[in-house]
Amino acid sequence: MSSTDLTPGPSRRTVLTVGGLGLGALLAGVSPAVAFADATGAADAGFPVPDSAGIPPGPAPFGWNPTDLLEFDPATHPWARHLRCLVPRAERIEPFAPTQAHPDLDPAVQLSTLTRYYSGATYGVRPQPIGLEPWAYTQRYWQYIDVWGTWHGIVSHLTPDELVSQPSGTPGRIGAVIDLPDPQWVEAAHLNGAKAIGGWFWPRGGVDFDGFLVRREDGSFPVGDKLVEIRRYFGFDGLFINQEARITADQVARLKALFAYVKRIDPDFYLQYYDAVLPDSGSLSYQNELNDRNAPWLGTPDEPIMDSIFINYGWYSWQDPDLSTSRATAERHGFDPRQVAFAGIEHQKGVFNPSERFGAVAGPGVPAPVSVGLFVDNTFWWTKSRDGEAATVEGRAGLRAVEQHFWSGPTGDPSTSGRRVPFSSGRQDIWNHDRFDGIAHWISERSPFGELPVVSSFNIGSGAAFWLDGEQVGDRGWNNQGCADRALSWQFWTEGDLSVELDETVAYEGGHSLAVSGAGVLHLFKTDLTADGRMRAQVVAQGLESAELGITWRDAPDDVDWHPLDAERGDTWDVWGTSVAVRGRRVARVSLRVRGEGRLGKVALLPQLPGRRPERVTGLSVTDAGDWKALPGTRHLALEWSLSEGADLYDVLQHGDAGATWLGRVRRDAFFAESVDLGRGRTFSVRPTGADGRRGAPAVATLR
Repeated sequence: MSSTDLTPGPSRRTVLTVGGLGLGALLAGVSPAVAFADATGAADAGFPVPDSAGIPPGPAPFGWNPTDLLEFDPATHPWARHLRCLVPRAERIEPFAPTQAHPDLDPAVQLSTLTRYYSGATYGVRPQPIGLEPWAYTQRYWQYIDVWGTWHGIVSHLTPDELVSQPSGTPGRIGAVIDLPDPQWVEAAHLNGAKAIGGWFWPRGGVDFDGFLVRREDGSFPVGDKLVEIRRYFGFDGLFINQEARITADQVARLKALFAYVKRIDPDFYLQYYDAVLPDSGSLSYQNELNDRNAPWLGTPDEPIMDSIFINYGWYSWQDPDLSTSRATAERHGFDPRQVAFAGIEHQKGVFNPSERFGAVAGPGVPAPVSVGLFVDNTFWWTKSRDGEAATVEGRAGLRAVEQHFWSGPTGDPSTSGRRVPFSSGRQDIWNHDRFDGIAHWISERSPFGELPVVSSFNIGSGAAFWLDGEQVGDRGWNNQGCADRALSWQFWTEGDLSVELDETVAYEGGHSLAVSGAGVLHLFKTDLTADGRMRAQVVAQGLESAELGITWRDAPDDVDWHPLDAERGDTWDVWGTSVAVRGRRVARVSLRVRGEGRLGKVALLPQLPGRRPERVTGLSVTDAGDWKALPGTRHLALEWSLSEGADLYDVLQHGDAGATWLGRVRRDAFFAESVDLGRGRTFSVRPTGADGRRGAPAVATLR
């Protein structure tokens, strides 16, 4: 495993042949937002070039080495407030096999990922938590992920702007050992019940490793205290430890003591260790299995050091092809193998045909001996964006189809996952999705839908425009995964003759809708929720001839209870609704049965009586943040406020003679508004929205 900023890009020919879209067809519809990339010097080839733009204006995650880590004080950092995740990690419901896409899939098998999370963005090794780049990748399959980790080559905040986008090893370009994870990803992970961890990568040139290992006379570690402090302040869950260069026996002993100290003072600090440097000698030696040489990194169940180990990729080819040794080792040391051992799969090079064949030991009816870890699961987006395939709405639609095959399997339906072409060794034919089972073939869907309300507008945290209540209020591209809706439980599990696709051309709320065509069933949410009386259901749609709500009750999982929806026709969107008597029964799954050709804009399951609207925010301020790297004739703005009781998210709008313009949506108490045209108005509002979709009154401030 190596830092991805050292990895050469793919060949042009490989990119252009994926998805059946040629470069000319893609560039014919280049988004106007590409002008933003041009303004920052990122694109001279007609499309935004990933990783090319250096340091962005405003807030951006950064990394630390020992000295600057210990000196860091969030109270004095100008953007610390903008980089925090304030979303608590959602509790997931208990497994319930009858409503799984594969009822005989073992829900104990876990999934961890290491994601190049800024794939496609022009700001790469200093990524933006909120940006104007709809081509930046956002994750929409959180229902399968238990531990999400960053993978990148983030640079220290001490690196000069002109050196940030230069190759690794450039004099003056300082790599960071410890990386702050992007808050938008942490927010999205937490909203869906997954852990989100930052990165630790060694070696980094010019960094004194012993600076991490300083120990006080009382046995405590200054770096350990600081790691806990920043984890709690910024709201992430831990670190992936990629210690991939030899250190001395004394250093590795102190490193173990450091991590044991972190776990002792903060048991919730999740640590995952890459199978690299050995815990006894400090030697670099990939074991390709969990064995008695690397298992001491776990410590003991009573005195843990690491929570889990990411097993190096050679397990299938060499040491442990059936993973039985890894399972036995975990059990012998007193651990649950599905909790502590993750068999690595190298998707950065293997894509849809990696050399590691986890499907040989896992799948429906085949309980996996350990869990699985993915290395750069979004390689397809990173690779293809480098030749412009993510630059247009049409290109992104093709890439989202590729993504669907990766997660849901060759058919795009998780209930029919499983490879359709035999396994071949040597990473051959790597873009053929028929060679890959799909993650849904190994990992059962998880769900945070344990109580009402359940609301989705199919917002995945990016788009070419933005809509509120069916009205387009934003006309430029945007990306912010932190404001995405919770992931649908299946994408897309259908029955009958029904086609479903993600649609970026129009939305009811956010940046996407679901295009539907035909007649059949769409399963939406795996749930475990109830109500004392009745539950209201609302579906906002276009072009439907008929619609029914399907309830699968936990006490009758083999049947679907169908409820016709009544339509209130509108000029552009129709509102379908019904009321369902729950009376204490547990709802295990929610589905739709539709007929027609149109779009789904919103689905909401609500308590019988509406709750209170969120309170108006207080303390709203707006300040001029300059014009460095701004579009011509625009200014950056910084807005801050106090969180509102009952609010789930906040929309920021600009007001002028021409009406309201949407600037962004966040789940925190601060927003950096990039490249704002003050000719559209100098008055701004922040409006809170509750979890049920009801909006509170806006707070207003004027830029003087």
